[in-house]
Amino acid sequence: MTLLTPEWSRDLRRRTADACFAPARDALDRRLARYHEFLPQVPVRQAGYYHDFFCPKHAVQFVYNPREPYRHFCPVCGAFYSGEPYDSAWRWSVNDMLSDAALKLAFRCHVAGGEGEQARADRDLSTRILSTYAERYQHMESPPLDHPNHPGIVTWSGLDESVWLIRMCWAFALLEETLPEGAAARLARQMFRPGAEHIRKVRWPEIHNATNWNNAALATLALVLEDEDLLEEALGGDLGLEPQLTQGVSQDGIWWEGSLSYHYYMLDAVVWTLRILRASGRSFDDHGILKRMFLAPILISFPDLKLPAVNDCWYFIGLRQRVGHGIPEADGFYETAYGWFRDPVFAWVLQQNYEGRPRTCFEALLDGAREIPSGEEPGWKSLHMEDLGFAVLRGGERGNGSHLIFKAGPDGGVHGHHDQLRIQVFANGAPWLPDLGTPGYGIGLNDTWYQQTASHATGIVDGRGQPLAEGKIHRYEAGDLYTLCDASVSWEEEPYAGVEMRRILLWRGHYFVDLLQIRCPAVRDLDWVCQVHGERISEPMDLSPASPLTGDGGYAHVRLDGRVPESANRRLRWRYQEGLLDLHLLEPSGGMFLGSAPSNPASETLSTCIRRRLASDATFLSVFAPFGSNRNSPVNSAASRLRDDGSRTVTVVTDRGVDHWTLGSDLGEVRLETA
Repeated sequence: MTLLTPEWSRDLRRRTADACFAPARDALDRRLARYHEFLPQVPVRQAGYYHDFFCPKHAVQFVYNPREPYRHFCPVCGAFYSGEPYDSAWRWSVNDMLSDAALKLAFRCHVAGGEGEQARADRDLSTRILSTYAERYQHMESPPLDHPNHPGIVTWSGLDESVWLIRMCWAFALLEETLPEGAAARLARQMFRPGAEHIRKVRWPEIHNATNWNNAALATLALVLEDEDLLEEALGGDLGLEPQLTQGVSQDGIWWEGSLSYHYYMLDAVVWTLRILRASGRSFDDHGILKRMFLAPILISFPDLKLPAVNDCWYFIGLRQRVGHGIPEADGFYETAYGWFRDPVFAWVLQQNYEGRPRTCFEALLDGAREIPSGEEPGWKSLHMEDLGFAVLRGGERGNGSHLIFKAGPDGGVHGHHDQLRIQVFANGAPWLPDLGTPGYGIGLNDTWYQQTASHATGIVDGRGQPLAEGKIHRYEAGDLYTLCDASVSWEEEPYAGVEMRRILLWRGHYFVDLLQIRCPAVRDLDWVCQVHGERISEPMDLSPASPLTGDGGYAHVRLDGRVPESANRRLRWRYQEGLLDLHLLEPSGGMFLGSAPSNPASETLSTCIRRRLASDATFLSVFAPFGSNRNSPVNSAASRLRDDGSRTVTVVTDRGVDHWTLGSDLGEVRLETA
């Protein structure tokens, strides 16, 4: 009895033969032609850590050359690196390339029914990869540095081992009917059964993205091995797919770690699990969670369809490009989403992807619908994702609208960043206040800069990084005149013991008022930090020399131009791409540092603005106004006044009139009058 049902195979062959999938077939043919031309040898040694395959100076991945195991090229500086840990990390890509080749060669052979010279050549090369790995599987030499608690056998980690085993299993399943006698038993004995036992032993013991890949591998191995007990273990139980979905995915549809790269990474594991169940004629009730997971990132996407790089997240992700590493690009995910659910929003995402380029992804062949309608554009409005701890504030229309994301929610665990009450702003086609996400984990900058507080637009105390904590959006009100968002976070542990922060945003679409309050038990350096894309073009200032900023919260990477006292109604201006950003600084009573810091990649820089108060209680009040370079600023001036009763007034003179804001003494009462 074969693993793949005849119905699934017939549907696959009908799909791939359809003329509308010709670009995807052609792309697959081109890839497999390269694989037939050259593939690296199956390694005799276990791979190292993928995240070590990055330039330590520029935070960019080396260029992978499968013919060069000992020379690794940095695309920024042009230098070559060799030795450890780079040589072992290079083997990650070797295993990735060979497993991809085994799967896709087997796929084309299966589609052809194993008939013809090309199909036989595909089968022979895929089978050779499978059998060589099987012969070496239990005898791999260890890398210089083993994973301490989640090791692989071929790969460095049990996570990567699971991804690799899924592809090996699929290659076998697709070739099963054409394999020589005894081959299936040898693969099961030498690789699949030992692989299942290893993944069971090292399976990540919590609700975690890695556990989902472990489960996907165990489910696939279980079906290959016809092991019903193992299948039940992968799908049910305390660590199975069922609790991963019901406990790990918020009601908003976002994976609990808060990173969209890990969201898609975990989602891909679930897709592979359900795909093998579908292909083998089985089913699984996901309670509608899978569809919500496909939808949620769309709802928080920027106007250009890029996605926020929150927590440990690749900075380049978007709905028209890559959404992570080692997983499909966005079009691949939404080919599956539309093919399975037929939701018109998923069709809309695919239409955005295929404007001006062909439909070439592999997932179109696996799961795609024959026709993709025009689809339905998701609503462009502000929203509060309560479980995720996100407020998404929007103005204007998609394409040229303004977009602010405010974070005050779960800490994200080991993949969280030290950035509660952080804001990021996109306007006029530019990411003004970005979240830098992460580069590879293997470089020092990841820990000392990208994860740290100072690389985000938030508050910081004594230059020390915020301890991981859970923030809370207490109040979210979206009205006709403005949207209000009020959030806070507090800490009990040092170095932030007794510190409380509160941030209130008053969003008017064409500008917003930002109020950040920091309170401490004692007098400390209280900073408001802002990292801005672009060149600062404000009026010249007499900057005084400033000593380097201290603290472990990222300030070591901030290069200061100098310090200047804040004066009443100071305005800073930046230019970036085709836009400008004005920042009006209100209620001045301290100093301000100006300088620069690494962007992502680190070869680029951001403009840094840090406002400082030496106090136990400080309130930082600002007005942000982004606008296009072909028009005047929407905010002519802004001023504030603190009254004797503790209430505040903020007056914003705009190109549309005058806005008079009143904030009560507890900051909870807000009133807007326009003239």
